Amino acid sequence: MASGRKALHEIDGAIAKARTNVAKAARMPGRAANALAEVSRKQASAYAQIAKVRLGVIEEGGANNDFSNDLGYADKQAVKLLAVHNKQEDRMFKKADAILAKITKLEEMRRTAEESVEQAVRAYTDAAQACRKKLLKDPKYQALLDAQDIAEATIERAKAKQELAEADVSEKGAPYRADPFFIYLQDRRAGTKQAKGWFLTKWFDAILARRGKYRDAALSYQRLQDIPVRLADHVEDLSEIHKSAKAALQKAEKNYLVREGVTGLKKSSLAAQKRLEKIDRDIEVSEEKYETIRAEQTQIGAGNSAPYREAVDLLVNTLKRKNLPSLKRLAAQTVSEDDDLAIMRIVELTETVSELRADKQEAQSLLEKYQDSLKDLERLRRKFKNRRFDAPSSTFPGANMVKPLLGQLLAGLLSSSDVWRQLERAQRTVRRQSRGYGGDFGGIDFGGIDWGEAMRLPRNTGGFGGGRKRRSRRSSIPRMPRIPRSAPRGGDGFRTGGGF
Repeated sequence: MASGRKALHEIDGAIAKARTNVAKAARMPGRAANALAEVSRKQASAYAQIAKVRLGVIEEGGANNDFSNDLGYADKQAVKLLAVHNKQEDRMFKKADAILAKITKLEEMRRTAEESVEQAVRAYTDAAQACRKKLLKDPKYQALLDAQDIAEATIERAKAKQELAEADVSEKGAPYRADPFFIYLQDRRAGTKQAKGWFLTKWFDAILARRGKYRDAALSYQRLQDIPVRLADHVEDLSEIHKSAKAALQKAEKNYLVREGVTGLKKSSLAAQKRLEKIDRDIEVSEEKYETIRAEQTQIGAGNSAPYREAVDLLVNTLKRKNLPSLKRLAAQTVSEDDDLAIMRIVELTETVSELRADKQEAQSLLEKYQDSLKDLERLRRKFKNRRFDAPSSTFPGANMVKPLLGQLLAGLLSSSDVWRQLERAQRTVRRQSRGYGGDFGGIDFGGIDWGEAMRLPRNTGGFGGGRKRRSRRSSIPRMPRIPRSAPRGGDGFRTGGGF
């Protein structure tokens, strides 16, 4: 068995690992983008080299010199713009590191708060258990408990009868609703003061009703419909009796808890839980801020900042304005190796551009994968905390159940919903043993909801240990014997076959 806290700490560890992966992957697209910008600068530099070698010798004129000057200006401006881009990127990394440091500090504070909550819950639970054991020896309390148990058992039996009656309306009433003549006479309100139609049509309706024995069938159908209504009223009356019995029992328990001095322990437990929940809210807010920063960081790293786009556009547009093929032809005609080397460099850089673009796309995909895994883990942890699966009484079967599931989530084999369903199915709430008393504490709602909250129970909806435990001394409320039916299911007790 693994405790709920241990399972939560394993989720914390997986989140820390995912954040490390995101932090490392976040720098990869930026490096590829900077490399692409650097290649563009080198291409411009190579073209400028050709211009200096050949155009200055063969094609003298202002336009050619302007070309070389344009490339030099574009290169310098690109360097300045890329420096601004790098500053923005560094600033985002610093913001991300700062918010991560804050989250780490909050998570450390939560570990300390967890210890305080567990100690406070244990102290309160032990005191409440002791009070209940003493109360069970009190005849007055036993009478209140018996009254509550009887009211609860009675209301359950009444609800079972109501459900049975509603099923009878659906099944036994089906032949009536399927009989067109019966439905016709029902709609005409035949045999009542509210009957529809004029004298002649009412006369024909009366003949049809007599031939089909409609009156008896209508009375039977009405009784069939009235039974669940009367039982619903009865259940409502019993609910009020049950509420009164439960309120009287809780009042006696509360008074005894106050008299025994358990109020202070209850307040301490609730206060410790409140501090823990405050830390959890702060962590959630910080995680939302971190996600926003990550999104901005991803955009800048992918080369989507204004300075980076301006630098690339400047270099590309400068090169597009010139007749570059003519430079290649001129370079091929000269005996100098400088411009030929520049041409070879341009070819190499063009190939490098394709490789860098592929690397950038791959780095971006990897970053998105890591970010999705981190979001899934953070979402999983929020659900885990909201359902209080880290409560002192929460456990999971097997010592190593959670970690393999988290590994599959990080690998992309399972979604956070898949992992959550398995955790929810496996979670168990154990009844804490009372130290020094030897028995278990069955009255989990002892003293009512307000006092029960101080025990910090998991907010389960099902499974063994799921939901709130029944306060009764009995292991279960006696079930009502199955009620025999006057006729088989299917509604053929009245046999309406077209003529009622």
